Amino acid sequence: MILSFHPRVNGDVNLRLTLKGLFSDKEAWLIASARAIVVTQSIKAHQYEFCRAHSSHLFPDYTNRFGFEGKYANIQLFRRFKAPHPETACYKSVGDFKVRHFKNQGPLMPFPFVLKGDRGGGGWAVFLIRDRRELLERLEILADKRLHATLRFIAQAFVPHGGRDLRVVVIGRIIKAYWRCQYKPGEFRNNVGRGAVINYDLDPELRKKGIRCVEDFCSKTGINLAAFDVLFDRSQPEPKPLLSEINFLFGRKGLGGSPRFYELLNQAVQQWAREL
Repeated sequence: MILSFHPRVNGDVNLRLTLKGLFSDKEAWLIASARAIVVTQSIKAHQYEFCRAHSSHLFPDYTNRFGFEGKYANIQLFRRFKAPHPETACYKSVGDFKVRHFKNQGPLMPFPFVLKGDRGGGGWAVFLIRDRRELLERLEILADKRLHATLRFIAQAFVPHGGRDLRVVVIGRIIKAYWRCQYKPGEFRNNVGRGAVINYDLDPELRKKGIRCVEDFCSKTGINLAAFDVLFDRSQPEPKPLLSEINFLFGRKGLGGSPRFYELLNQAVQQWAREL
């Protein structure tokens, strides 16, 4: 019996996750009886762990999701699996940053670099830092106690990407990749919400490199439902792919919208089920 918690994926039995995130005795029995389980992207960590404790076949595979969400923890995951990524320093707080670089006079990453708040999408709390004045101004924003999601943050070397990055979406064995191209003057962020334009045809060779890099990472981590942002240093004659972020919740515009995403998701689940 295949049990599905996803409202758009039919199983032999379908259930809904509750807001409280607790399972009834009947639901727990069905989970324990299932040959395989399909869950939603919005599942909570403790719900997933309960399902995993009772079934060895779950889709998506979130073994390396919980504990590694957000830009700060993404870097820990990249380091654990030795994945190529931009030079990055991780900070637990603005106070941590100041102790390491102001009080102790430790070496600061060369300008320009990028400050990224741990949480938030669409380029929110992402700042290009070109000098000390900009650094102090942006640190004040990240130190705002009302922005609880940005207490942790990273500093990442600026990659001269030429106004584009590659979004690689993994849905089971299905891989979709497209470029996000930014033509707005003065805007270094390539998010669609910041005015970037989607292009499916540019740089086919770099696109292949980016896909291979993501596939290699996924083969090591088991990740099979996520969107990866891949950067290329355009100042290099033969730029190599650098993993910038992992998005376990991601926009679907580049895939053709939600209806197309659900079509791909169902195809991926069906293929996964056949291989069990």
